[in-house]
Amino acid sequence: MESILNSLPASTPDAAVEQFLAKIQEINPGISTELVGKAFLFSWEAHKDQRRKSGEPYLAHPVSVAFILAEQKLDPVTIAAGLLHDVIEDTPTTKDDLAGMFGEDVALLVDGVTKIQALQMRTREERQAETYRKMLLSMAKDLRVIIIKFADRVHNLRTLKYLEPEKIKLIAKETLDVYSPLALRLGMAKIKCELDDLAFKHLYPDEYKDIVSKVVASRVDRESLIDTFSGPLRSYLEREGINATIAGRSKHFYSIYNKMQKSGKAFEEIYDVLAIRIIVDSIKDCYWVLGIVHSMWMPVQERFKDYISAPKNNGYRSLHTTVVGKQGSIVEMQIRTWEMNKTAEEGIAAHWLYKEGTAPAQFREGSTDDKAIAWLKNIIEWQENLTDSAEFYEFFKVDLFDAEIFVFTPKGNLHSMPKGATVLDFAFAVHTDIGIHCIGAKIDGHIEPVSAELKSGQTIEILHLNTKTPSADTMRYVKTPKARSAIRHWLNNAEKQESIDLGKKIVLRAYEKLHANSDFSDHAPELLQHLGLISVERLYEMVGRGDLTESRVMGYFQARKIKRNVMSQFMKNLTGQRPQGIRVGGKSNLMVRFAECCNPIPGDRIIGFLTKGRGISVHNTDCRNVGIFEDDRERRVEVSWDEGEQKKYLVALQITAADRSGLFRDISGVFVDFGASISNGTMKTGGGKADMAFQIEIRNLSQLKQILRQLEKIKGIEKIDRVKDYISYPEYPQDGTA
Repeated sequence: MESILNSLPASTPDAAVEQFLAKIQEINPGISTELVGKAFLFSWEAHKDQRRKSGEPYLAHPVSVAFILAEQKLDPVTIAAGLLHDVIEDTPTTKDDLAGMFGEDVALLVDGVTKIQALQMRTREERQAETYRKMLLSMAKDLRVIIIKFADRVHNLRTLKYLEPEKIKLIAKETLDVYSPLALRLGMAKIKCELDDLAFKHLYPDEYKDIVSKVVASRVDRESLIDTFSGPLRSYLEREGINATIAGRSKHFYSIYNKMQKSGKAFEEIYDVLAIRIIVDSIKDCYWVLGIVHSMWMPVQERFKDYISAPKNNGYRSLHTTVVGKQGSIVEMQIRTWEMNKTAEEGIAAHWLYKEGTAPAQFREGSTDDKAIAWLKNIIEWQENLTDSAEFYEFFKVDLFDAEIFVFTPKGNLHSMPKGATVLDFAFAVHTDIGIHCIGAKIDGHIEPVSAELKSGQTIEILHLNTKTPSADTMRYVKTPKARSAIRHWLNNAEKQESIDLGKKIVLRAYEKLHANSDFSDHAPELLQHLGLISVERLYEMVGRGDLTESRVMGYFQARKIKRNVMSQFMKNLTGQRPQGIRVGGKSNLMVRFAECCNPIPGDRIIGFLTKGRGISVHNTDCRNVGIFEDDRERRVEVSWDEGEQKKYLVALQITAADRSGLFRDISGVFVDFGASISNGTMKTGGGKADMAFQIEIRNLSQLKQILRQLEKIKGIEKIDRVKDYISYPEYPQDGTA
């Protein structure tokens, strides 16, 4: 391979493609090369002026990716896409260009591998998360996207040393965080091991060198130990007439390093560094060999795993048993069929069986890769409800790393769940509606709450009630992204409906006070056009959420009533008999006004002062301006509230609270429930806090106290102040002096 790459810069395109195709056919005999050769020449031309950080021609990278794909016996379309996988990102070539020259399949594969471009996202992290999302959606259409991406990542890791140290660490860490566990999820153990070891080499170079040196130094002892077990076993199986291939191997370097870290042991203390793999012809032979192994050596009971009857969630099947030899030596044995071995090594790639000139067969129902496909479908389903890129990325990583437990339904159906999953997680795994209404479960016959953590082997019967629905606190009881996504989606819809109901209540109540002769719905089309909204439901939602004030909506109708009201207002001014709700010396028709410096309301203790030319100014007795006139007995006037008169008074409230979803709606709901109209409302958030100011119409102090008591019960409320110098009364002069 290297000689071909080294000769590419000096070769003619025809000579280079001939060498390349000869190597491809050597790796993957019988493959059709027409499409692959065409893709090679196009990639040659597209990348001819580009070089890698190592100084070699850029073409060396797509060629190496193509060889990795050929080694996995993939089809001409996939190998062609591997050759072209960087042309959309790094050259002027478009997806449509590729579709026209190589067909839609090749174009879709290349586009699926292509990163989200920098100009589309604000930050690198957001761009990275959206690239993963795009990759997953492309995988749902064609799983070959991820196979190409793995090949691309493997070759990049092989040549990572030429990059800057900081970038090397970023790529290596991303590999261990995302690509390696993704390869494991899809059953591609061979690719996973190489990704692990290459990333390990760059991320922890000293530890890598130490483990490699110890594995190499122990090679002779290791081979001797393998012979101690495999020799007698091979002879026994031959006598029994069982056709088997037996091979010993050392676990890959990163796996050994992880085991040392988790157990806190030195290399010499790790007993299962070795494994012997026994490959037979049938499942029946697997269990037959297991019995023979246990008859020859003592098994370690807690180390036995039957992944044939209960496959891993990536489709992996095998029998695992650990046995102790005569000298106290310990070794793990893995027993599987040839089909299981191919699936274990190559995962989803093992199921792409091709014939010359044919399109790839789709995954068949019931095949061993069903679990990988089901997992992918779950990812696609829950990501639709996550608009935040960072949140999607975190959920994606968590889901990749989850270990497995196995539980059963009452009918005996087996379900794989992540370790730490709860009753509520299981309910959502069964069906979203069951999760929404789940109230608990019977676990092995015992009733347990939704928060109960599941253990392998349990039988779970979900209990549900149609009246039970999630709250924000429900998030504490789930671990799986599917459950979290479903709960969030339900809460968003429920919150929207609550806002619509509240907004409708606010708007229609305010409209009734106008005493209009027509229904609100008669004016809806013109009102929506005036406000720039598309539906009455959206209008109600915005009012309910506090995004649109009641006063702005009513302003539309009030503007249309101005001409009708001018004469009545003029007549009231002539008589001086405004509906003030104040009695002066027992009389109620004298001209008074409320001082804006304290804004009294019925129930407040009040005092009046004569003013020049503007009647009597009414203050709260604790107003800061009362002291100015306190010694002027001649100007003081006895005033009282006219309890028989029903009038609305404006009050300003300032509220501080911990910011959360639905806070504005909850506060507005209290005002509506106690009959207080909202004239204005603003909300400013930041640093987890919410500062709100409301202007409401009330009847008296008693009503205000009821409202304040109810507001104090709302979750997150920290402080409520009545702001006495905030409101201006439109029917009185805009002057705060007496």
